[in-house]
Amino acid sequence: MIERLSIVLFAIALAGLLWAAYWGWLRMRVRRLALAALPASLHQLVQPGRPAILYFTTDSCVQCRMQQAPALERLAAATGIAIHKFDAVTQSDLTSFYGVMTVPTTVVLDPQRRPRAINYGLAPLQKLQEQLGTV
Repeated sequence: MIERLSIVLFAIALAGLLWAAYWGWLRMRVRRLALAALPASLHQLVQPGRPAILYFTTDSCVQCRMQQAPALERLAAATGIAIHKFDAVTQSDLTSFYGVMTVPTTVVLDPQRRPRAINYGLAPLQKLQEQLGTV
């Protein structure tokens, strides 16, 4: 009985450690990207002085069409924020720069066009609103 309890506690501790390491890595990545120069393909597209969201998707992504796109449309209607949509397959320079590993991925840019948050996977409307509130 004690052995099983020890194994379960070890597994929980290991999962917590891995979770903390992932979030630490993600924060470090966002800080590093904030110091890097904006990719040339975004200079004319993303206007300085106001926040924006970069939205990476593919034609075959059902979750993107059914969940992420409607959330972004509601956000744009409520706040007037610019949403820039990119095909993750054809825009490989941007996907590499922002480390897009899955779709949907959203990148929240501050008014100086620096990334403040990267969401790998579905980002609900409330989460995006919270991230924009800190910009």
